[in-house]
Amino acid sequence: MRILSRRDNRKAFLRWCRLQLLYLLAYIWRRLLFRTTFIAITGSVGKTTNKECIAAILSSHFPTAKTLYNQNDLYGVPRTILRIRPWHRFAVVEIGTDRPGLISRSARLLSPDIAIVLTVARTHTNIFLTLDDTATEKAHILEALLPEGLAILNADDPRVQKMADSCRCRVKTFGRSAGLDLWADEVSSKWPARLTLRVHTGSETQFVKTNLVGEHWVNSVLAALLTAQSCGIPLKAAARELERVKPFTARMQPVLLPNGATILRDEENGSPDTLRVALQVLKESDAVRHVLVISDVSDSRERPRVRLRELGKMASQTAELAVFIGEYGHHAVKEAIASGMKPGCVLSFTDLHRATLYLKSELRTGDFVLLKGRGTDHLSRVFFAQLGTIGCWKTKCYKRIVCDLCEELRPEFDLHSISN
Repeated sequence: MRILSRRDNRKAFLRWCRLQLLYLLAYIWRRLLFRTTFIAITGSVGKTTNKECIAAILSSHFPTAKTLYNQNDLYGVPRTILRIRPWHRFAVVEIGTDRPGLISRSARLLSPDIAIVLTVARTHTNIFLTLDDTATEKAHILEALLPEGLAILNADDPRVQKMADSCRCRVKTFGRSAGLDLWADEVSSKWPARLTLRVHTGSETQFVKTNLVGEHWVNSVLAALLTAQSCGIPLKAAARELERVKPFTARMQPVLLPNGATILRDEENGSPDTLRVALQVLKESDAVRHVLVISDVSDSRERPRVRLRELGKMASQTAELAVFIGEYGHHAVKEAIASGMKPGCVLSFTDLHRATLYLKSELRTGDFVLLKGRGTDHLSRVFFAQLGTIGCWKTKCYKRIVCDLCEELRPEFDLHSISN
């Protein structure tokens, strides 16, 4: 036991040394990139889509680097910095957190010129017990800004808006209220239509079309437009580039299946706040049949059976067919039936493969399917198996990446052929 313990301690020490070296190299490299404007993004939801929107706009005018995928954690931020080159005019970097102090550390390392705070929502609730705790952590990104820096804040979120009081730099705000630096009205998104909105500045109005699904992306879009405008890109030109941005993988990403059904992939983030908006999209969609496929939610301190009962009740209000995947799904079935769903229209599977086979035989043209779950459940395989044979049916997987990036998926079809 002592030998094993020493080995474990040695491995932990080596990991710590590698991390410190990574941070040191990133710190030095960042200070050499003095011609690059660094844009940092944080928020409980919407970071990745906001990053993709900003990068798409800026890259159409200037050499621009960005965070790959959603690598915004302890290792992702320094690795992103080390990928940036001196000829990049802009660098758009996500900063996430799963522990107190991580945003402060990442922000000091990044030393951003522009910092964006999108939202404060219920994520990592086992670490941040209240929304105020989460807001305190997110606000640390602003402390790294110099007086000549710029903070771009969501005025629709009172906790984010309050951060402006302690800013020592310039502040710009966005939201849906008239009088902000950038504000929106005439917001619309009802499937199969995509998100459209009209945006206003003090002197200009612009109609914006996007490929995004759901009104909840308004914050990400507005923050991107305001950032681009602050970087010297006209609002009309920025809006034109936004039309080309596709939904990010497994983040409210619609895909047409061979059987004619459309699946809305949202299986990467299972927080309660993302579930609420995804169910709203499903409920309001113009579809022949509304289908919910779900495992569980993350960031909840409720017992599993309590969580699943609540999911069953939600399913009865939003879908004509519901499929629950996981060992506690029968609690959801019972609650959904008690809430008015027909017994044959709500099912539970403990085996992911069996659930997939059922859906392959059941889904048909006109179905609009919301695929929702925790990232750790890897429900992406439900989607991929509708397209053809895949090679992974693990019951437990500890990887923190979407199945699209995993070599163990081994699909017998071309992943690149999948389009929104």
